[in-house]
Amino acid sequence: MPRPSVIPTVKAALEEYLERMQVAFLAVPEEQRAPTLPATPDGKVNVRALAQAIDLKQTQEKYLYERLELTSLINLVAEGQGLLPIGSRLLVDASDKALKERLVRQAQSAKANAQAAVEAQSATGELLEKLKDAVLEIETLKAQNMRLKAQLEMIHSGMMVGVVD
Repeated sequence: MPRPSVIPTVKAALEEYLERMQVAFLAVPEEQRAPTLPATPDGKVNVRALAQAIDLKQTQEKYLYERLELTSLINLVAEGQGLLPIGSRLLVDASDKALKERLVRQAQSAKANAQAAVEAQSATGELLEKLKDAVLEIETLKAQNMRLKAQLEMIHSGMMVGVVD
């Protein structure tokens, strides 16, 4: 014959405890309220302390995590008191992982952008050098053009005689 389930007993003890904690929470004026459920320093409901408060054996603690009917009771009161619910660490870990992945992608993008900026700066420097060379060549050609025009004018005016071989 199977053993009878301990869940109804655990649920009854949990409901009675949560009711007392909620009554104590609501008895305090709203601006002075602090959670009456046991909490961790980072604002999460402390399930281990809650299990001890309702005299659960250490082997029975897992029911508070695993059984939805127990977890939802605790989470309802915890969230009402401003605490993070059971399983919030998993959500925080997942969001931390997503945040880290996003930061890695941003760092990679920043590195690629920095590399592109270095390459663009190098290309700009090269283009400026070519532009300086082109301007120098243009100035040289202008000067040569002016000399040739002057020589042509002198030839046309008869001041200069060209030698033909």
